Amino acid sequence: MNISNSFTIDAPRRQVWQVFMEVEKLAGCVPGCKNMRALSATEYEADMEVQTKFMKIAFKANGQLKSFVEGEELNVEMTGTPVKLAGLFRTKLKVRLHELASDKTEVAYEMELRMSGRLSSLGDVIMKGTVEKSSYEFAENVQRLFARQASADSVTPIG
Repeated sequence: MNISNSFTIDAPRRQVWQVFMEVEKLAGCVPGCKNMRALSATEYEADMEVQTKFMKIAFKANGQLKSFVEGEELNVEMTGTPVKLAGLFRTKLKVRLHELASDKTEVAYEMELRMSGRLSSLGDVIMKGTVEKSSYEFAENVQRLFARQASADSVTPIG
């Protein structure tokens, strides 16, 4: 299954890049992500939960930053194993940052998701809808993160 989309963040590309490179900060934007931990500068692990139409699926996920072009593009691969289902998923994710203006950045992504075992029996249609919904939630969460950051930066102390 392949999914691609984009969204815009009201922040300079440099700031967006910094957040995307801070795994723990970005984890708060990923729907269903629990306990994400950086194992190194390029590897992380997380406990995740995904709600499909019929059931909630808990995963143990491992991710690795495979390559990047500073400030422009990153490529991540993730493998997840469901806690109560047989099977696994593998995801390849490419993220590109495009500067639209000095304070506006487009985040474009392409995701390739492959499932095996009982997990794949849920079907592409159900999983595609679930993944797309999570992608939209992630975009909204990142946009809110930057909106809060901008709001906090604009507060001036009285004194």
